Amino acid sequence: MPNFLLDTNHAARLMANDPAIVDRLQLSEARGDQFAVSITVVGELYYAVYASRRLAANRRNLIRLLDALRIYPFDRSSAEEFGRIQAEQKEKGRPIPPMDAQIAAVARQYALTVLTADKHFGLIDGIQIENWLVE
Repeated sequence: MPNFLLDTNHAARLMANDPAIVDRLQLSEARGDQFAVSITVVGELYYAVYASRRLAANRRNLIRLLDALRIYPFDRSSAEEFGRIQAEQKEKGRPIPPMDAQIAAVARQYALTVLTADKHFGLIDGIQIENWLVE
């Protein structure tokens, strides 16, 4: 079972074959770590592909990436977790973007660590984050 959920910023760098991310992921996989994305991230990545100037190459890279990762759906339980997260963050006066709340909901639902450069994920109770883009 995966233990890391890639946010869009990490998944995009992996899709682009960024050596810093690719090398670290390979080392982590050698230790038994597994990686996944949520369907929300898949949608964001497809948007980036179709908005790019290198559509064919980027689409091939995305398909290759998605074939290598588990993809978590956004289901009824995820939706409930999303609602909980958004309400918690509103109550604390720290709202986060809805797409990121969907990603966080999947992470919390499956107890996954989010690989992200977005600091607001760290504001959500029950979410562990790591940022491999700065280390």
